[in-house]
Amino acid sequence: MTTLHDTFERDITQMKRWLASLLAILLVASFQAPFSTTASAESESNSSTEDYQWIDGPSNVVLDNKATLTVAENLSYLDAANTQRFLEDTDSFPNGTEIGSIYGAGENSNWYVIFEYNDTGHVDDSEKDDLDAAELLDSYKRGTEEQNEKTTPENQLFITGWEIEPAYDSTKHQLIYSLGLEDAEQAKLVNYNVNVLTREGYIGVILVTDSANFEENRKQFESSVLNQLNVIKGNTYEEFDASVDKKSELGLTSLILGGAGVAVAKKVGLLLLLKKGWFVIVAAIVGAFGWIRRKLTGRKKDADPGDQNSLSHAEEAYQQHAAGQESTDYDRHQTDGRSDTDPNKR
Repeated sequence: MTTLHDTFERDITQMKRWLASLLAILLVASFQAPFSTTASAESESNSSTEDYQWIDGPSNVVLDNKATLTVAENLSYLDAANTQRFLEDTDSFPNGTEIGSIYGAGENSNWYVIFEYNDTGHVDDSEKDDLDAAELLDSYKRGTEEQNEKTTPENQLFITGWEIEPAYDSTKHQLIYSLGLEDAEQAKLVNYNVNVLTREGYIGVILVTDSANFEENRKQFESSVLNQLNVIKGNTYEEFDASVDKKSELGLTSLILGGAGVAVAKKVGLLLLLKKGWFVIVAAIVGAFGWIRRKLTGRKKDADPGDQNSLSHAEEAYQQHAAGQESTDYDRHQTDGRSDTDPNKR
């Protein structure tokens, strides 16, 4: 039986596709060429459960030699190469900045996390007390309205507001913000972004979940993922050396604009960016809501092979792994929970 966790795996591959498309729209340049049908089919045919080198928690991993992460129990991790290959195998568009990803096992896992590293140079955090949430939100809204005029009603996307207004934690050097979105059928999605500033760039930690479970999943994400992430000595924000290290032209506001907004802001500056109408367009992720709806409402037990909702071989591989991990955890807990008088206990 397909679980919520199973269907949410499809979200991860599709979300990356939409984010890549967003960059292409704004920069008027293809960020990553689409994989051909032949290439995709060949990739899927060469994939199996064993092809992906899953690391199951509890375990410790290193993210691109920039940070360490303690993978908690009931979570599974893919490194940079496996994350990008998984996206390719599911006909998505890895952008090359992915350094890892986290997935859960079981029906209660309805969120996932992508880690990216952006080598922008050292980001000055002097804007920490001047983040204009209202202006940034207006920018997102106007960009989305502009995009909605170019698409069909059923594919339109709407900004509902900040779930969490942009804020900067000076102690942890983390820029945190979360935008709420809604599609034409009022399906809701939340992207929770945490940019961890480093010596010469930042680690993007992106939690994707549905609005209904956001608060619960946010707590689990912060305790099981974010609080287990530690920048390696030599890469910390405090270790920046202006005499030898690269410095970014970007500020905190530019990072919130994200993706293409950063690239444009780097060239023309934020104020000129806003005046010229270079508003951030987030409508490219509208397709996410189709998968969110299916996750919430359930799917057919036996999918039609010709149905676009059928799982790829790569996605089936993940389902098998997740199911196996959940079964292993269950068996271990059953064993641990036997009483001393249990004749089967050894």
